[in-house]
Amino acid sequence: MMDFTDIFKNNITVHTLIESMSEGVIFINKQAEILLVNKMANQLFGYQNNELIGQKIELLIPNSFKEKHKTHLSNYFSAPKIRPMGHANSILSGLKKDGSVFSLEISLSFINTDQELLGVAFITDISARVKAENELKIRNIELDAFAHTIAHELHSQLNSTIGFSQIILNNKNLSEEKRNSFLEMIVSSGFKMDSIVREMLLFSSLKKDEIRKTQLPMKEIVREAIRRIPESKKNTADIVIPTAFEPSIGHGPWIEEVWYNYICNSIKYGGSPPKIEIGSSQTKNGYSKFWVKDNGKGLDKRQCEIIFVDPQQLGDGVIKGHGLGLSIVKRIVKKLDGYVEVESIPNNGSIFSFYLPRSANNSL
Repeated sequence: MMDFTDIFKNNITVHTLIESMSEGVIFINKQAEILLVNKMANQLFGYQNNELIGQKIELLIPNSFKEKHKTHLSNYFSAPKIRPMGHANSILSGLKKDGSVFSLEISLSFINTDQELLGVAFITDISARVKAENELKIRNIELDAFAHTIAHELHSQLNSTIGFSQIILNNKNLSEEKRNSFLEMIVSSGFKMDSIVREMLLFSSLKKDEIRKTQLPMKEIVREAIRRIPESKKNTADIVIPTAFEPSIGHGPWIEEVWYNYICNSIKYGGSPPKIEIGSSQTKNGYSKFWVKDNGKGLDKRQCEIIFVDPQQLGDGVIKGHGLGLSIVKRIVKKLDGYVEVESIPNNGSIFSFYLPRSANNSL
């Protein structure tokens, strides 16, 4: 077995060990003055060598935690021990030189020198982990809500299909008009279930890291989205499509779903009859704006604020739809480096829009 005695005695100093650590290390005294920091600690907080020496440790703590930290520090020096800082359910924060705040973990230790007691903090940046955990929590909440809504909608459409099919099978004396009416309802339910399944598959694909973005043939994408809408609904609306669209880049199948949701909602919640105008325009920030304008009863300010976040909160009278249509729209467009918007005034219709980069150079 290797004997490390001579190695530590001759070749490795305490300073060398501290500088080689992947964690940030900070030594302080009872007065909360910084006495020593390693290279990693300087990097974590954005300081140059020796900039932190002699400064108070509160310099590295966000303002909202400074007072609490003074108490914690006093308590620690009165009874020092090796332990993690904070507790399992808390996330600690550090303040960088540029004013930004980041998440970190701290383990505390101490050294009893001949002159005084020193506290030692070992610091790890956990910003990436915290971000991933938060994204996972949000995704799990979305998945739970999505699964519940999808199950409810599929059950409703299946019941409708089964019910009308049984009437046709069991009642041989149905008039041709009634039979055709029930068949239309079965077909309509089939379209709805197909759309629900498409949303399920689309929502699942959004977790994939990368998709290939290309120049979009927007007119063809819009026509395909309209083609998916049942004739019985489509024929009730006056839909105006421009001869050309502004250029943009994205992923065609996803953008088709955006148009499908926007146009279906405009038909469903438009006026009587629904008058729908589709268009696009160039913006000053390198994006193209695409929009669907309806003649419905419109939305108030609060409804506009939450409609892309949780459409279910608005109630059946405003927008119910199926799946998480508008929530998915927002996720799709965001993943394509764009953003969504709704402009509306009660009793004056709404304009639902989304923005996409005009070229790859404008992508975030």
